Amino acid sequence: QGVLAKDKQTTVLIGSVKIATGSLVITADRVELSGEDYKNVVCSGNVTVNDTEKGFSLVAEKLNYKRDTEIGIAQGKVTVNDTKNNTIIDAEWLRFDQQQSIFEAAVSVRVLKEDMAIRAEYAHYNRNTEEIKLHGGAIAITEDGNLKGDIISATSDWSNLQISGEVSGIITTEKSSPSQ
Repeated sequence: QGVLAKDKQTTVLIGSVKIATGSLVITADRVELSGEDYKNVVCSGNVTVNDTEKGFSLVAEKLNYKRDTEIGIAQGKVTVNDTKNNTIIDAEWLRFDQQQSIFEAAVSVRVLKEDMAIRAEYAHYNRNTEEIKLHGGAIAITEDGNLKGDIISATSDWSNLQISGEVSGIITTEKSSPSQ
């Protein structure tokens, strides 16, 4: 179902809506298009975003996307699958910038990569360099133990976490067997 009104600022599409803009494909139950050349895209209900060219997908309850700047803000149980870097981000709010390849996530953030999970209240992630910085009660859980800090950051080699602020943790090691 759609409403197209000549000389109106807004067009509303309801149903199984599919929008393709560049390499991005957005689907939702309801989409509202507005602005010059329909540059503003507001989606709600079963929102999915797929960009096979840039290697990521996103699921959310709501999405505001600006086609001219390629910046989107997703809200409500957001999950991003960065297939390019084998990284998953869950949060309640997420801003993505397609041109800069930056994700900013806030509220109950969880980042999964290989054998590591990191939780925090805010994360800034650069997909091009794989650098990540997490703030607010950051906890990294690995097969080697748990580490907590005010800030946890990593470069492309996530095996070397930098933890700052008040730091604590538990590191487990294998006990070596006595030599015979």
